Amino acid sequence: MLPVAFSLLVCQLLLAFALIPPWQQPDEPTHLARAEFQKNRLLAASGYGHPAREDEILISMARYDFWVHRGMVTPATIPKNFEASGQYVAVPVLTVERPPAFSLVTGRVLSWLPRLTLIEDLYAMRVLSAALAILTLFVAWLTAHRTLAPSAAAMIACLLALHPQFAIISAAATPDAMVNLLGACVWWQAACGVADRRVLLALALMWTAAVAAAAVDRMGVPLVAVASIVSLVATVRRASLRRPWMMFGTSTAVFVILALAALVAALAAFGGSYALGHVFAGGWAPVPGAITWDRFVRFTWRLHEGWWYALGWGRYPPPVWWSAISAALTLAAVVGVGRRLFGDAILDRRTRTLLVLAAISIAIQLAAVYWTFFRMGRGAQGRYLFPFLVPSLILLWVGIEAWVPRSRRMYAAAALIFLFALLDAAGWILVVIPAYYASL
Repeated sequence: MLPVAFSLLVCQLLLAFALIPPWQQPDEPTHLARAEFQKNRLLAASGYGHPAREDEILISMARYDFWVHRGMVTPATIPKNFEASGQYVAVPVLTVERPPAFSLVTGRVLSWLPRLTLIEDLYAMRVLSAALAILTLFVAWLTAHRTLAPSAAAMIACLLALHPQFAIISAAATPDAMVNLLGACVWWQAACGVADRRVLLALALMWTAAVAAAAVDRMGVPLVAVASIVSLVATVRRASLRRPWMMFGTSTAVFVILALAALVAALAAFGGSYALGHVFAGGWAPVPGAITWDRFVRFTWRLHEGWWYALGWGRYPPPVWWSAISAALTLAAVVGVGRRLFGDAILDRRTRTLLVLAAISIAIQLAAVYWTFFRMGRGAQGRYLFPFLVPSLILLWVGIEAWVPRSRRMYAAAALIFLFALLDAAGWILVVIPAYYASL
């Protein structure tokens, strides 16, 4: 079934390329501008009016109705840079307030290509994201193969390929696909570290992926905390005292070296414009009025709905029946995971350990999202949880199968894949096409 999963994902990505217009994915204008800035810095190009081509990007955004799909009015006079435009793109490109690795990598990739138009550069970045998503699918299969029975690995790959939101966000010119791949690699190596004897290599690779994810985007920072917990668990599972010290020493050395390398690369690329203090900015005190029960309920529902499906920054939600099915699946999975962990006496120790680690890791990511966005009175998107999408799907299946007799779990897997396919098709037909092509 693995080739089937790859084929499904490729078809999904092609649909996303064909149906989602330029600039309609989250933060694409800013990410392309930063990549253009890096490309032109590498090539020492001087043929553009602005090194990040902000003026061209804004003109193109107006052409493709960027503001219309945000529920705003297109400016009568197109500004020359993002700061002057305001309205959701007021981000000074040359003052980087996010981890810069994605801009460095994509700028380098674009510098290898012939000189392209702005839209061609945008789609080149989208293709790069799609390639990373295909790698993520393979890593998900490897992870599920380590965590569950081998027969379940291909099923998890199919669920990922058909996940209604995964293909959409994987066809965006944003860091999401890169940090999602690194998150999947963290979990692959975490499973290897818990299960294998070659734990030093697994932990070193896990820390490498975790630090790289943190350098790519803030969404990847909780992976560093997860790597620490997995290192501790893998250490406790080893009997000798010498090996634990070797493991922690190796992991710490890898972390420090990679963190310093990432910092040096950032400073070299952006110089004094790199606002290091703003990368994880935000006061300790919550915004007045942000922490209320009503807002907590709305925030949680939007986060859950966005994990399953969100188009155009959540402006185009799925139908009510669609959301009801996804909520029922989530509830059944959460209760089912509890039944498996606390009521299944025959669950082996290794699998139980990995499932508990998966649940703890998702809780860490949730805590980070609530701390960063809910506490500060801002909205959140479900894609912020996607660095942990692979363990989330594993827990989803483990929770669903807890309700099914062992003799019928193969049928349950087929039914769940079919339900994902139904929800996915409904998203394309009932949401994407009406949102962007209703006037045709």
